[in-house]
Amino acid sequence: MSDLTSMTNIGKEMAKKLTAVGIDSPEKLIEQGSKQVFLKRYFQKKRKKN
Repeated sequence: MSDLTSMTNIGKEMAKKLTAVGIDSPEKLIEQGSKQVFLKRYFQKKRKKN
């Protein structure tokens, strides 16, 4: 598996955020799709506030 930061526009901070929602490789990000990953991250962030 490759490192997430090897992808265009994915820096260290974004890689940390993606890993927090279970995306730890470019393959997983591609498989899940950016919209689905965004929603996971959005709702995880929202739960932490409550």
